[in-house]
Amino acid sequence: MSDQIKFIVDKLNKDPFRKNYNLITFDSLEPMQLLQVLSDVLAEIDPKQVVDIREEMPEQTAKRMLSLLGILKYKPPGNATDMSTFRQGLVIGSKPVIYPVLHWLLQRTNELKKRAYLARFLIKLEVPSEFLQDETVADTNKQYEELMEAFKTLHKECEQLKTSGFSTAEIRRDISAMEEEKDQLIKRVERLKKRVETVQNHQRMLKIARQLRVEKEREEFLAHQKQEQKNQVSTFPLMTVPSK
Repeated sequence: MSDQIKFIVDKLNKDPFRKNYNLITFDSLEPMQLLQVLSDVLAEIDPKQVVDIREEMPEQTAKRMLSLLGILKYKPPGNATDMSTFRQGLVIGSKPVIYPVLHWLLQRTNELKKRAYLARFLIKLEVPSEFLQDETVADTNKQYEELMEAFKTLHKECEQLKTSGFSTAEIRRDISAMEEEKDQLIKRVERLKKRVETVQNHQRMLKIARQLRVEKEREEFLAHQKQEQKNQVSTFPLMTVPSK
């Protein structure tokens, strides 16, 4: 238990909590204060949990915490019979109940943040079958399920991009380099324009140059089309003329 408390105190004294406890002050917390600490840790994982528990009824506090702990897949020690003991321990701020919860949460805070975030979108709302008989409700439910699947796909792609080796710093550097290259090209074009404008009949020459470019593109297109037709002809089976 002492190692568990040391770990909890060490984590609570660091960012983002900065509680400034020692082993004695932490272990001397009143049940209501200990419950507030647990609530603060849960709020770091899921911002919707930011609550002053003095403004909650004890049963509401227990229900709120149990709901999130279920989403986070926390398994209290013991069997199903002990669940009532666990719930009662949350209501009264029992150290033997809250210390293991804090230890578990503080060991994997970042992982649990992601789990809580995804739960907001991936915990399916079950619609009673009798309501699904209504065409509008059925269509809306289908769209809801499709959006949930689309979110799963997009989130997976996002996670893959995060681990693909690309960093925002590298992307910014590439964008900056491309913008600089673009500025240089614009300056070169402006210089060439000024040089061309000094040439006699430059407008007519530009028109001829554009026509030449168009004709070259057309020539390339026709050559490509001709090659495709040749390829198609070469794949046709040879027709044999029947002998008389």
